[in-house]
Amino acid sequence: MEKFFQTRHEIFDLPIQERFDYCKNLFKEITGQELTHEESKQYYHEMYDCDTYQNNLYSVMVFRNKQADWQVHEKSWKGTMTYLSIKRLDKKSIHDWRHMQQIKNELVGKDYEAVEIYPNEKRLVDTANQYHLFVFPKNYLIPFGWHHRTVDAIGVDGGVGKRGQRAIEETANA
Repeated sequence: MEKFFQTRHEIFDLPIQERFDYCKNLFKEITGQELTHEESKQYYHEMYDCDTYQNNLYSVMVFRNKQADWQVHEKSWKGTMTYLSIKRLDKKSIHDWRHMQQIKNELVGKDYEAVEIYPNEKRLVDTANQYHLFVFPKNYLIPFGWHHRTVDAIGVDGGVGKRGQRAIEETANA
């Protein structure tokens, strides 16, 4: 995976009114529901008030601090979180844990912890091969999971009753 570079979403090439119309049409396409003009303005600011990065595989929208507040529902965390919206350029599904870790490390930092949510079915949003990491403030340790680092960089073929692990590729980001 190559290093990320900052880019711009194509929506910023449109005049402001057309940006709101773009959001209105996108929302209707995804949900089947109509937005008012005011709602489309709010949707625009929620969805595109962020930095966008890209590499050879992924596009990532990075919402930092107050930009992420539309996805932060706990008042005490507002203004402190980072939200990453991640998708492959070819729009195929992901789930390479190492890639997600590398994206978090490169775009936010190695001293940050993040979670990916598997929500209650009532809150499920599954409209695209798009993935979401919610990143806590620097040096905050999530109160569950392992306490110590253990990484096996050597590839091992697995099997029944035998652990398997692919080798870690050396990268400029490591």
